Formats: sequence, structure tokens, C-alpha cells
Amino acid sequence: MKMLSDIAKDALELPPAQRLALARILLDLSEPDQDFSPEVEAVWEQEIGRRLDEVKAGNAQSKTFERVFAELDRRFKS
Repeated sequence: MKMLSDIAKDALELPPAQRLALARILLDLSEPDQDFSPEVEAVWEQEIGRRLDEVKAGNAQSKTFERVFAELDRRFKS
């Protein structure tokens, strides 16, 4: 089994996006009620990347806090 220092050294050699993905995986696994699925994680990473590209390209449309919560209130009336 590898020592923690060796694992940390290996992780530091990863590109930033992969280090972030690894951090998310480790955080998710630390939650007792969370299931980890590499397939689901990969799809989420792709979606996050797509959304970031839309923001960087200026194509993303934002909504105000008030509008988002008003829409949620209409959608999920109690």
C-alpha cells in the first residue's frame, strides 16, 4: 500500500482539473450516505466544463436570485 505522502505527491503532478476531480471524489466518499459512481462523476465533469465554456464565451444567461426563487415557489407550491 502506498504511503499518504506518495499519494499526495502523485496527486500534485495531476493537471488542475484532475486534482479538482480527485478532491470532489474524496469529499463525496467521506460522506457516509453518498454513493460514488465513476460514470456519474465523469458526466458531471463534462457538464461543468460545458457550462464554464458557455460562461467564458458569453453565451450563458443568468437570472436574479429573486427570479430563481419566485420560479421555485411557483413550481413547488406547498
